[in-house]
Amino acid sequence: KTKRKTEGTTSMSELGLTPKSRIDPARLDRENYVQSLTEEAVRCGIMTESDADRLRTELLSVLAQVIGYKTGGESTNVSTDDARILSESILYNIGTALRAERDPDTAAATLRDRPASELYAKGWAVNKAHWEEARRLWTKVRYNRPREADAEFDRALDRNIRIYLERYDPRTTAHDRLYLSLPRFGIRGAYHIRGAVSVLRRLLEIGTGSAQDRTDAAFRVKGEEPNS
Repeated sequence: KTKRKTEGTTSMSELGLTPKSRIDPARLDRENYVQSLTEEAVRCGIMTESDADRLRTELLSVLAQVIGYKTGGESTNVSTDDARILSESILYNIGTALRAERDPDTAAATLRDRPASELYAKGWAVNKAHWEEARRLWTKVRYNRPREADAEFDRALDRNIRIYLERYDPRTTAHDRLYLSLPRFGIRGAYHIRGAVSVLRRLLEIGTGSAQDRTDAAFRVKGEEPNS
């Protein structure tokens, strides 16, 4: 498809200026990124209603594929709750791919021009890599516990994090979050898989004695996605 020209791009480029983004990032909902990006893209003219309708149709096709994966190809039907969970996972994977774009306008154009199945696969690969890295880090942290570790720390590591990683499936539960509270170590919040990797890196730093002193607020910035 031919991409639409951003209004004012030619004249602004001639003046040596960078075109201003049409989508205000503040209007995007982090918890419903794909939906809010679609709505804003239609409002700004980057996508049409036909584009949005096509996206919805493609998402249903991706859902059918994921249902087939979940049921081992034995069924095309799942409960309403299961369908909702799978849809949330699909949208999170697509959102992962789109958030990697340089700005919302580019993300919206990508959402318009690329098949939903392609974006889903791209986001799934990213979250799968995060999950595999989290599992490797968890194994290392288990054998490098800090001296100041207590029962709360052991419970968080051996139960909360272990169960989260065991249940996580980047295809079907990519949106799941790790809820963890270890205020002594500057860790407190709800973390998606990318944030879980940062949490485990932080714990490994502490266990190996390579951690720098950081406040809880500083880690929240560095750790990515706390309380999100």
